[in-house]
Amino acid sequence: MTQQSRKHHVLVFEVNTNFTRYALFTDGRMGIPGTIATPNKDVDAFYEALGQIVLRQQVPLDGVSISCPGFIDTKTQTVQTAQSAGVLAMLRRRQVGKELVERIGRPDIPTWLENDANCAAMAERLSGNARKLDDFVLLTLDTGLGGAMFLDGKLRRGKDWRAAEFGMMIINYDSAGPLPLHDFVSTTKLSEWYAEEFGGAPGDVLPSSLFRQLDNPRVYAIVERWLKYVAVAVLNVVATVDPQAVLIGGSISREPRLLPMLEDALDTLRDWRDFKTSIKRCKHGGNAGLMGAYYAFMEEMG
Repeated sequence: MTQQSRKHHVLVFEVNTNFTRYALFTDGRMGIPGTIATPNKDVDAFYEALGQIVLRQQVPLDGVSISCPGFIDTKTQTVQTAQSAGVLAMLRRRQVGKELVERIGRPDIPTWLENDANCAAMAERLSGNARKLDDFVLLTLDTGLGGAMFLDGKLRRGKDWRAAEFGMMIINYDSAGPLPLHDFVSTTKLSEWYAEEFGGAPGDVLPSSLFRQLDNPRVYAIVERWLKYVAVAVLNVVATVDPQAVLIGGSISREPRLLPMLEDALDTLRDWRDFKTSIKRCKHGGNAGLMGAYYAFMEEMG
């Protein structure tokens, strides 16, 4: 088989706090994704788990691409800051892609490492709901508020790879002190408020399940309260960046009632009428990170 006719294979990983997803792309087509629990506190176990997946591939790999939370220095391919509170902190200051292939004895495989929200934005820009947009913002609702933005048709990473960290904005200073927006719009907050209202442990509550209990007025009030904070985040971002659209991602974005309720919450904000812009759901949903990691590899590594 000639080099020109050979299929090209790129293995991608989407590293999250608790789970890591992976998929093999063959000539741009994504295979069936797999999932493993993320060894999130031991770096040797982390590399061992991902390395085994690389070694199991039965085709020659043209690259490995990794989507990872935190501040990613794409010039040196280094995780500057991962998650706090010890979770994924073992990746701090590590060249994850390079170290992974070196540990399995395959330093010949090219790698790319990119921030997870940036990967999701790339997926939407290249084959999703932002294909025709030069200026858009993506917000991912999960255990924190992830952010990414394209301005003038280019991904904006910032001088220290910290651009679009909208979750670090401070609100409610008088009543809550310097707590970041993360603390109010994370899906974890939904679980906490539900536990406070109904009893039990927050960890026993799946945040997305609240959207299937909206006929209960007490549950509706919890979701409505949470979405008011999300609306504040959207207005702050739109007033700052003036994008053509705001895309909402994260697994909870697949809930049909989320966008209509968010739009209702935005309409209660006095200044929204002056900054109102299109709010869309991410097209790729749960696969945005995987697809974006592939696109990032192809864009940067060719």
